[in-house]
Amino acid sequence: MNLRLLYVYHKSTHSANLEEIPESQVAIVPGAAVYGKTPSAILMDRLQCGLNLYKAGRVKKILLSGDNGKSDYNELRPMLEFMLKQNVNPEDIFVDHAGFRTLDTLIRAKEVFLVKEAVFVSQTFFLSRAVYLGGELDLQLSAYECNLRTYKKETYYQWREIFARMLAWWDIQWDTPPKYLGNPYPIEGSGVSTWKGSIPIGSTN
Repeated sequence: MNLRLLYVYHKSTHSANLEEIPESQVAIVPGAAVYGKTPSAILMDRLQCGLNLYKAGRVKKILLSGDNGKSDYNELRPMLEFMLKQNVNPEDIFVDHAGFRTLDTLIRAKEVFLVKEAVFVSQTFFLSRAVYLGGELDLQLSAYECNLRTYKKETYYQWREIFARMLAWWDIQWDTPPKYLGNPYPIEGSGVSTWKGSIPIGSTN
């Protein structure tokens, strides 16, 4: 099963070269660990790559998707703060507070944000799973390989992905639903109304 997912990725549109990424509706930037208000190295690089896509005109919108399921842990606030500090048009930033895992992020992208085509931004060792899930969910998904450095736990992540890919296949076979859905926020509109709980002080001035 791992080989199947890797083959799907091999046949997909993916690159670490910005100029080879096709234009799309939105860049999906999945969350990763934060330490207080400080993004981890993995998350910071995803944010920078998502920003690069936007600034280069490859995408019109940015969808930030992460874990905001506990009162003392919020991946979305530092993600949103980063984009606002880089002068991204506020209306172009959408926030998904229930992106607890890749499956949730992609189902919600389709069902809540009404995304049809997207660039998924992540490190290469995570991307085969995302591309496989996107294809199974009828999302037109390309992948931007965001490998801006060597990561401390990279070998661990590569091994963990073997099991994560198997779980992804299982989720598709059993039609596993996301933890939450909710009201639609079409990606073609303004994302400001999706910020609830992640609005940095002074950001709307």
